[in-house]
Amino acid sequence: MRTIVITGVGEGLGRTLAELYASRGERVVGCDIERAGLEELRRRHPSVEVVPADVSRPEDVAALFAVVSAGGSTVEALINNVGIAGPRANIEDISIEDWNASIQTNLTGAFLCIKHVLPGMKFRRSGAIVNVSTGSVRTLPPGRSPYITSKVALEGLTRAVAREAGPFNVRCNAVQPGLMDNARLARVLSRVAQQSGKSTADIEAEALSFVSMRSKVQMSEVAATVDFLCSDAARHVTGQIIAVDGGVEWEA
Repeated sequence: MRTIVITGVGEGLGRTLAELYASRGERVVGCDIERAGLEELRRRHPSVEVVPADVSRPEDVAALFAVVSAGGSTVEALINNVGIAGPRANIEDISIEDWNASIQTNLTGAFLCIKHVLPGMKFRRSGAIVNVSTGSVRTLPPGRSPYITSKVALEGLTRAVAREAGPFNVRCNAVQPGLMDNARLARVLSRVAQQSGKSTADIEAEALSFVSMRSKVQMSEVAATVDFLCSDAARHVTGQIIAVDGGVEWEA
């Protein structure tokens, strides 16, 4: 039985991953800032150990890994899934507080978690780290500079960790999900529809027009790619950024 740490398990991809590994009998330790989502996950999967934590806070990350250590096992896989959308504004209108919040959560949070697991992984000469990025690093939607910057930097961190940890047989990769069919996408489409005066269906159709396969990605598909990267089948896959997006290349 492996110990797998997943951040952002309150909903979406993080919850899908937590449920996947819990169903296999793996030890799953997950965190989220939203307590309601954690409680729902625990009700559905009592074996999952949930920790309220804001990964942008070093003390919260330390508390998360204190729970991991208390279980008497080492971390075989770390999945840095947490990510906030950040502000939607032109660069000159973004506050330093909003900028810092995006960087601290999406980039520094992953860095802090990696710092906790790398020593043990290097010592055992085994381990897998997967960071969740976004297709927006390629499409570059306007008004999203803090989010895009944090995720581009996360991909740089991914490659740096892969290079540094490779001699110890520790791997680090990232996935780029596209338009995932989940509650978060529904909220985004609804918000854009309200701002534009268009229907949600029209906004979704417009978004999908920039996807080669003209379809949304299921969370289970992204989870399957993450699962592969955490498995022995990917033992020679490291430093890679893998898109699961149906062919997203640009947007208006």
